[in-house]
Amino acid sequence: MTVKKKVNALMDSFIDKGASVKSNKDRDFKNVLIRIPQKILTEIDELLEKKPWLNRTQLIVEAIHEKLKRDSDDEKENIGC
Repeated sequence: MTVKKKVNALMDSFIDKGASVKSNKDRDFKNVLIRIPQKILTEIDELLEKKPWLNRTQLIVEAIHEKLKRDSDDEKENIGC
């Protein structure tokens, strides 16, 4: 009987310990929901036909990155004047 109690106690402590929650881990990416006009989405799809190694997400992130870089460069130019 005592062996059964020890096994149950070990199982209970293991279960109570749990695992780290996936959402608590640091991640490099964050999911964001955006609304894109159908016309722009169609243009994106047409562009992706020419670049099949890209997907929508990659293209959109690349465009955002280029815009941020361009704006940053413009700011630096204006400060230098």
